[in-house]
Order: sequence, then C-alpha cells, then structure tokens
Amino acid sequence: MSTESESGGAIEPTNVQSGAEVAASGASDLPVPGEGMDAPADLPAERSGRIVDVIADAMTFMLVIARLGIAAVAMRLLSQAVKGAYSYVEDCAKTVDGLADVAASLAVDDSVTSSHHDAAATMRESLALADALAAEAAEMSTEFDNAARDHESDYGDVNEAMQAGPYDVAEREWYSNR
Repeated sequence: MSTESESGGAIEPTNVQSGAEVAASGASDLPVPGEGMDAPADLPAERSGRIVDVIADAMTFMLVIARLGIAAVAMRLLSQAVKGAYSYVEDCAKTVDGLADVAASLAVDDSVTSSHHDAAATMRESLALADALAAEAAEMSTEFDNAARDHESDYGDVNEAMQAGPYDVAEREWYSNR
C-alpha cells in the first residue's frame, strides 16, 4: 500500500485483478469484460459526459414545453381577468350614469351631475384599453400554445431519437457557435 504523502491522502489498492484474471478464477456470475456497460463507473468518461448531456437536453426540452404551456395558461387567465374587470367597470359606468340621472331629477346642481357623467365616460374610455389588453393577452396565449406545439413538432422526434438511440451524441461544443 502506498503512503499518504504519495497518493495525496487517498488509499490505493496494492493488487488489482484484471477482468481476465477474475474470469479465470471461476467467478462465473461476473460479466465478461467488455460485455455491457451497465454501471456509470464502467462508461468511458467521454461517453458518460454525453449521456449527461442527452439527459440535460431532454430535461431542457421538457422544461421549454412546460414553460410555454404555463405561459399560455397565464395569458388566458389574464385575458379572463381583464374581461371580468371590463364587465365590472362597464356596470359601474352604467350605475354612475343612473345615479347622475336620479340626481338631476332631484334638482341636484348641474356641475355634480355632469361630473358623474364625465366619470362614467372616463370609465367607458378605459374599457377600450381593457378590451385591447384582453384581446392581446388572448392572442399571446394562442401564440404560446402554437410555440409549444411547434417546438414539440420540430424537436420532439429528435428528443425521442436522442433518448432511445444507441448512437453517440455529437459534441455540444461543435454546435455552440452555430
């Protein structure tokens, strides 16, 4: 056994059997050398790195699809919330106009009733902006859905092939500057 100063503190074995020596010793339940590479420790460094890259790419692919779906749902919910606020503001404008009409019938000062009508008009003007916002959010929701569908369509087969294929993956660095 080597000393601590030679190995940097690691304990190193003094005698290691080769695969052929293990097989010759009659250990029939052990895999034949070179047959199967089940354990990650048995994989060559460059291949195990590529496997990690494939898994990372698959996770990234799934995260992109999930995030696009979440964004689409968020935009749909925003559109619905804006439409709900739109209905509320529209009801408020009608109520304020009605109150101004009642006040006018009770001979309330014209400046008070006209202020209420002006407030109702301002509410209605904001409705156009709210309607545009709701329409834009609904359109964005559709676009996020389309982006998720297109991403799945464009890269789904590639992702499946990468997961199922027995082939080595090209080096990521080769693609990094493209």
